[in-house]
Amino acid sequence: MSTNFHLKRFHISRDTSEIVLHAIKQSLQAFYHHRNRFSKKLMVNAGVSWNRKTEIFFIDPHKTRVNQKTYIDFLKTSSLPECCRLYPDDFIFVQDSALSHRAKATQNFLQDNMPDFISLQEWTPHSPDLNPLDYSVWDILHELVYEGTCEPFANLEDLQNVIRDKWHDVGDQTVRKAILQWKRRLAAVAKQNGGPIRHIFC
Repeated sequence: MSTNFHLKRFHISRDTSEIVLHAIKQSLQAFYHHRNRFSKKLMVNAGVSWNRKTEIFFIDPHKTRVNQKTYIDFLKTSSLPECCRLYPDDFIFVQDSALSHRAKATQNFLQDNMPDFISLQEWTPHSPDLNPLDYSVWDILHELVYEGTCEPFANLEDLQNVIRDKWHDVGDQTVRKAILQWKRRLAAVAKQNGGPIRHIFC
């Protein structure tokens, strides 16, 4: 799962599907996106589970256009090896509903290479509502990265170093607390007939 970090803290979209941080009203989304259209940023990708979290990975969106090809390459070289390292016997792979994730080629790759995964047909379209990274962990990491900072980071390398350090500060108990919300959130999504539940858990 991925999120974006900028040199300067802005309350903008959390991931490639443009989910707005800190419950900023949807009507303001276009304004914030336009305001930061040319700002330098890093796309950050990681995974979490009950026992462990993966290493954190960085993608410079100014150099790499994320599409189904680059995402599958990323799965091959980063996500899949990391998941196998943490869970060599078995695991269930879950991702969000970004375009590159929903692509037929991506779904076929996951079908052929993951021990198990939740397919596009099985996953709610409002996937951030059921993804611990999206509904909790990314926000916590954002707070840690920008805590006490008034000035923008000097460059992407400095930002990357801080993100990596703070990712190690996100402890297992923090992740588990987020995961424990999952069943309650799933029940809420079912009650909403698959609709969004952000207004319930804000």
